[in-house]
Order: sequence, then C-alpha cells, then structure tokens
Amino acid sequence: MTIAQLSLGLRRPEEHTSDTVEISVATRRRCWALEIQDEEEVRRVPIGETPLVFGSGCTADVRVRDRTVSAHHCEVARVGTGVAIHDLGSRNGTYVGGARVKDALGTEGTTIAIGQTTLVCVAIDDEDDDDELAEPLPGVAGGSRAMRRLAAQVRRLAALTSPVLVAGETGVGKELIARALHTQGPRIAEPFVAINVAALPRELVESELFGHERGAFTGAVTRRVGAFTEAEGGTLFLDEIGELPIDAQPKLLRALDGYEVRRVGAPGSGRRANARVVVATHVALQDHVARGTFRRDLFHRLEVFVVDVPPLRERPGDVVPIARLLLGSLESEIGRRELTPAAIAQLAAYDWPGNVRELRNVLCRAADQARGARWLDASAVDRALHKTRQRTVVELTPAMAKECLAQHGGNISAAARASGVARTTFRKAIGDAEPRPGPKKAR
Repeated sequence: MTIAQLSLGLRRPEEHTSDTVEISVATRRRCWALEIQDEEEVRRVPIGETPLVFGSGCTADVRVRDRTVSAHHCEVARVGTGVAIHDLGSRNGTYVGGARVKDALGTEGTTIAIGQTTLVCVAIDDEDDDDELAEPLPGVAGGSRAMRRLAAQVRRLAALTSPVLVAGETGVGKELIARALHTQGPRIAEPFVAINVAALPRELVESELFGHERGAFTGAVTRRVGAFTEAEGGTLFLDEIGELPIDAQPKLLRALDGYEVRRVGAPGSGRRANARVVVATHVALQDHVARGTFRRDLFHRLEVFVVDVPPLRERPGDVVPIARLLLGSLESEIGRRELTPAAIAQLAAYDWPGNVRELRNVLCRAADQARGARWLDASAVDRALHKTRQRTVVELTPAMAKECLAQHGGNISAAARASGVARTTFRKAIGDAEPRPGPKKAR
C-alpha cells in the first residue's frame, strides 16, 4: 500500500486493508512534525503532503544516525488529519504501538520505532512557543517537546533564589531536575545537599536539617552543623517534603523567610540561611494541607514556582535515550548490553507506571533473562515486563506490611524498600498497626 492509498483509506476507513494499523484521528491542526531521537541528536522535522524518506543512507530525505536503520527505511507524509507511515522493506522493520507494520496511520503522540530510533508525531499549533526549541538539560536524557519546555523553565528559575517545588510521580527523576536547577544557576560551584525527608527518623528531623549542640538531647555526643549549613551558598534539596513533621515545619518556614536557622539546643538567636531550597513531592501537598498535616503558610511559601516533571508515558520518545543512558550506567554490573529494534518497540509502547525507576528494573531483569548475550531482544524484555505486571497486581495489605515491619525491626524505610513500595505507601498500608500515643491524662 502506498502513501496515496493510505490517504484514501484515512478518508474512507471501510476501505482499510488488514495490514493497516488504524489509530484514532485527532482534530485538524496547522501542521505536523516528527520528533526524532537517534544515536546522536534530538531534532524536529516538519511533515508535509510530500512523503519524506527516513533512513541511514546519504540519499534519504531525512538521514537517521543509527546503524540499525536501513538506507531507505520508511516514508512518512501528512494525509488528511493524520500522518501516514509506510515501511520500505527495511531490514529491522518499522514498529507502531509495539507491532511491526507495513503501513499505518498515526496521530498526535503516535510513536514510530525504526532500528534504535524513535519518531514521535507532534501536532504544532499557534500555542507553540520558543520553549519547545530549548536545548535539553545536560545529564537529563530525552529531548521531547515536554522535556524541552521543562528545560527552558529550569534555566529561567535557576537564576533565582526563591524556593522551587518539583512535582511529579514516583520515579520520574525529580532529583535530576533539582540538580539541574543547581548546575544551571550561579550556585554551581557551591554544595548541593540532598535530604530524603521520608527516610529521616522523626525525632531527628530538626537535627538533620538545622543541626544540634552537644548534649542537646540523649545521644548528641558531638555538635552537628545540619544540612542548611552544609549547603551554605549552594542548594538544599528536600525530597518527599510532604513527610516533614508538622512540628518541624515552622522552623523551615522561618528559614525560608530569611530569618534564621538555629541549631537544636543552641542559646540565643540563629543565623540567616544562605541556601537555595528546592523541594520535591509525588503527592498533592494541598491534600496534606486539607488534612492539617502540612501548614498552609509553608505550602504557599513553597509553591511560588512549581516545576511539573511529566511521567514517562506522556513522552514515549524519551524512553529509548533514557534506556541507553541506563544501560551505560549499569555496564559495570550487567556488562555491555544493547537493545534490538523489536525490544525498543516494546519499551516505547509500554506505559511505565513506575517511570524511570521501573524502566531501570526492567532492563536489569531483561539482562538477566538474556543470559549474558550482548543484545537484549524482545523476548527478554517481554519476560521482564511480565514480571513487572505480576508485581503491580499484588496489593500490600496491612497484615503483610505489619509482618514485614516486624522482620525489619520496626524500621519503616527498610521495610518499605523490601516491599518494593514508597515509604508513604508503606505507612498508609500499616495504618493502625503502628503504635500511636494515647490521649493525655488530666492532672
């Protein structure tokens, strides 16, 4: 089937042949483009009614830097209100939605996998701006439209001193964005200090953040300066800020308002803090405010600037470059591994509820399934994803959580890691299993 036939098929769906993959058609937009992420770069190519040939050969209309892509791999053109994709007899195939196709019709968000390269259909309208052309952040894999917008926002906010709230689902890489806010700004030469608030013992939160004097409490055998002092002149990153105990929140608010940071047990007044504070959360802080577990004034102090990190399912074109980066970082553990085109198509078609963290786990399991082979194929990835799906349907019951907590000596953080869930999720699961203080007796 040719591009012209696909165009007719788009207008008359009843004439589609069995080898055509039909994808829902969006409303008409001004123009179409493909976001290309290959081995060397990220770029955007406009798509018109004249078919463009994509391939690794010098005579291709759009040359793809990928040794697993054929010289003339596929052609793409705008037809009606969508995009037509036609495979040109490529060696490794053209994949849409995880399936190898000869012809397909796509719309906004459709991901085409050729070799180890992804092409994502994007519709460009009058609302598009210069942020979409921003360079991706150094050290943050993925150059999708969403991540380019985020990169532009991060560069703007990096020059400021106000707090920033980084919001996003678990596993999207919020700490990477916090580090980018540090490295893209004037504080790059100063310390970057990261604290996971949820992992701190409740009774030591203030000491960890603000420091303590020797003898301030039982076990305080030496003086501690605290995270604010350690991050002096630089950036203090507080992950899982929603877990900050309510009694420690006034001190953080006072520090953010530029008043003072005072060590636990220190006499007199403290000193002004000179650390840029970046916080992160995977939950809606408004819900904590409504429950009375998070101060409203602190919430409004933190939400002046909010950076929303999109989940991986909303930027499928970023999956492959992130996977390559992860495989490189894991090389010392699993050896040098590469993904076959079919495996890449599977990864690009999955919705990744656990985001980048889940992608890393799947790659590790796929490497184990491959039994030392350099190339991770579709079957290894499929088995790794199957284990992921099995895990996601297992519900952590209060009884299971209580038993796991007992096995780890009451350490909630260790028990949560062993259960494979976030600490906040584990705390919700144990519910009333945790001992709670009773009402105070009247004197």
